[in-house]
Amino acid sequence: MLRSAAVNSPWLVNGAVCDRVPAGDRGLHYGQGLFETMRLSGGELPLWPRHRARLSRGARTLGIALDEVQVEDELARARALWPSEGVVKLIITAGSGGEGYRADAGAAPTRVIGYRPVPEPRAPLRLQVCSHRLPCAPALAGIKHLNRLDQVLAARELDPGCEGLLLDGSQRIVEVLSGNFFVKSAAGWRTPPLTGNGVRGVLRELLLDTVFPALGETLDEADMTLSELCAAEAAFACNAVRGIEPVARIEGWCNLDIGAVAPISAALHRLVPCFAD
Repeated sequence: MLRSAAVNSPWLVNGAVCDRVPAGDRGLHYGQGLFETMRLSGGELPLWPRHRARLSRGARTLGIALDEVQVEDELARARALWPSEGVVKLIITAGSGGEGYRADAGAAPTRVIGYRPVPEPRAPLRLQVCSHRLPCAPALAGIKHLNRLDQVLAARELDPGCEGLLLDGSQRIVEVLSGNFFVKSAAGWRTPPLTGNGVRGVLRELLLDTVFPALGETLDEADMTLSELCAAEAAFACNAVRGIEPVARIEGWCNLDIGAVAPISAALHRLVPCFAD
């Protein structure tokens, strides 16, 4: 009976089946919170250690009193209510209380966990360069905080069937709308360093520290501009739900070889089988 209720109303708040948070929650008022969107495979979260590490970094940055043991316990109980394949979204906010922007030190965070099915695969991507520019905020760079208004504004620009490519105010490429961005040229593979903005995706980190070294492929974290895409040979986007998605075209700039991405996708699949081609 509980399994059925959880699937029909999949949100859990502070360990209980519920679809509401307190009206005074600081995540609602100020965006003081974090989230992780995680692939569920075989009833497990294969990239959880990396999600947990990023969540912990973000909690320290935003002053959230995160209890990792409590979060892991609630995730385990939540997974028992759902199908073994899907996507789990974990939201942690600073809870309620405080005076305006000043939060209560050590306030109990709000913990929200939800489930949805795995999205359908997408064809090789067409990227559209968004006009909206990401602001520079080094203190928040890398973490996955709740303030996604820049992404909301960028998404409103997109033509049907396109994914967004996001730049900063200096016209440097940062990321795609829902993931990180990698480009191959004659010098090898590159990905933006994300020192001033953007999210350091957990799959991005796995590619950087494990997949590319295992393949013997050159991969540099380096700034890049749109004009450099004219010399690009291949590109892909990646995130912890969809895995690696080859880019076939960057609208107005270039067409790309999706075949060059296949060895990287295959190597990732061997490490994390749910990310099949």
